[in-house]
Amino acid sequence: MNKKGAKTTFDVKINPSDLESQDNFPNYKKSLKIFENHEREIKVRKVITDLEDRQIRLKFFKKELIILTIYLLSIVAAEIVTAHYSIEYGLIMHTIILFALLINSSVTHSTKFSYLLRSMMILPMIRIIGLTIPLMQVNELYWFPVIAIPLFAASFTLIKSQKLTWKKVGLILGSIPLQLTIALSGVVLGFTEYLILKPQPLISSFNLETVLFGALILIISTGFAEELLFRGILQKNAEKILGKLFGLLYVSILFTALHIGWNSFLDLIFVFGVAIFYGYTFQKTGSLFGITLSHGISNSFLFLIMPFIFPLLMH
Repeated sequence: MNKKGAKTTFDVKINPSDLESQDNFPNYKKSLKIFENHEREIKVRKVITDLEDRQIRLKFFKKELIILTIYLLSIVAAEIVTAHYSIEYGLIMHTIILFALLINSSVTHSTKFSYLLRSMMILPMIRIIGLTIPLMQVNELYWFPVIAIPLFAASFTLIKSQKLTWKKVGLILGSIPLQLTIALSGVVLGFTEYLILKPQPLISSFNLETVLFGALILIISTGFAEELLFRGILQKNAEKILGKLFGLLYVSILFTALHIGWNSFLDLIFVFGVAIFYGYTFQKTGSLFGITLSHGISNSFLFLIMPFIFPLLMH
């Protein structure tokens, strides 16, 4: 109805008996043809609109992919400069990356992309804090909680601002037997990485009390803090832009890049494999519990246990 009492072509009710009239039949046939053309026009317009939307999304995706690649390469470059050339220049580069991410996340029109860029801001923050800790003359073991405190603060701020639930970031137990099995992988991973790096111990004496205390620090400061950021927040945000496979790969490369300072190409390959394992496990189980323990146990064997036990095994 257009106005009261007025009917459009499509409002007319067809009386079957009227079709028997040769005078009325052409009019109904014409109306039917108009109706069919109208329906066809709606479908064509919908297809055109869908194609235009796809082109726009593809255009934005390409732009986002280029930006993410630039940030990845910038972080890798900053880590290489820090490890091999100049800590001061590395610090400057990470500071520039931090401000670039801040500005970029503020001006982008995509909420999902903005969330990912804001999550990535924590990475240069980690390195900036890590580079300034030696100036404080803090025992190496306590470097980890010093870095973890702002890391936790930033992570929980992101969780709240992005309205993420505890379940979405993996703060659930899941299947206990499965999670404990995943946790035990840390023993093998820690032993393997020790064979690659052979670092000095972070504790002065090897006894139950110091090992348990150090392990607790590492499980919380490296296991929980890093897995919450990389898997629970970063990977989730990356997957929304890049998809599950490339989101996993992107975050795994970022995680690996922060280990460039160990000056071991073999360790980078190992760390990348571990990152893929943790990320894929998180995708399948949805829980951080097992990989958090695995990460913490791995570092405990790497820095607390193997430096004392391995020399004894070699004699």
